[in-house]
Amino acid sequence: MNKIIPILISVLIAVTLFSCDSTKQLAQTQQSAQTAYNNGEYAKALSLWENVINSYKQKGETKKCPVYTDAGMAALKLGQTDKAIDYLKQADYSDFSNENTYLTLADIYRQKDNLSLELVNLETYLARFPEGSETAKAKKRLLALYAESENWEKGETLWKTLTPDQQNDTENMESFLAISSALDNIQIAFELSNKLLKKDPTNEAALSWLAYHYFWKAENLYQKEMKAYEGHKTRKQYAKLLKALDQVSADYKKSLGYGKTLYKSNPTPKTAKLLSRCYNRLDDKKKAAYYKKLAAKG
Repeated sequence: MNKIIPILISVLIAVTLFSCDSTKQLAQTQQSAQTAYNNGEYAKALSLWENVINSYKQKGETKKCPVYTDAGMAALKLGQTDKAIDYLKQADYSDFSNENTYLTLADIYRQKDNLSLELVNLETYLARFPEGSETAKAKKRLLALYAESENWEKGETLWKTLTPDQQNDTENMESFLAISSALDNIQIAFELSNKLLKKDPTNEAALSWLAYHYFWKAENLYQKEMKAYEGHKTRKQYAKLLKALDQVSADYKKSLGYGKTLYKSNPTPKTAKLLSRCYNRLDDKKKAAYYKKLAAKG
């Protein structure tokens, strides 16, 4: 028994020394990899980080590996996108994911035009790092994605978390204009459009919203009152129609004004069609025909 104890102690000391030496070696490898990466030696950095990854795999401690994100970023620099995604996903499952894990994944999926996965990774980033260094940038992109993917309610919720400066950002206002319009928040859409035009009188998002808002306001009232008059051709109904037509005419002219400014900066067939319809309702057949031809060319 007395002989066994010294042997066990010797074994424990040897194991401890080996473990310390192994840990020190891994730390040195990680430092060498980071130095190589900072110097633009991405292949060398990736190779060294993969050595670290393999060491953790051999010990059955993949979840404790701290370099998956680093390896993913190095792989991305080398154009090895699939490997980069694989390592970054493993980082997400490990105990060492960081801001770069999700921002890099989101950027990769944006380049791949995978809107849903880009969105998921931005949401994860903001959930895990609400005070992260790239929060404002991530929120801007996410708000645009919510508008693009028609996640109107999520967009409205995200907007409320923006700072006043972020809410005054042109791109954020344009995204929220689309969201507010879809949710029929007309007053908010008006406020955003006016703010955007104060910043830039040629802002296309604001001009387009106002042009179509006034057109459909006029068109819907026109159709409603004409239908009512056709159903009851009385003097009272005719007087009501004439009164409505004054408002209709004023709104068509407002639509025309915004539409002409929009067409001047960006002459698209869609806007030409809008102008043609406005001129037609205002009984200017010559200009209506002119813009109708321009619309047809598209």
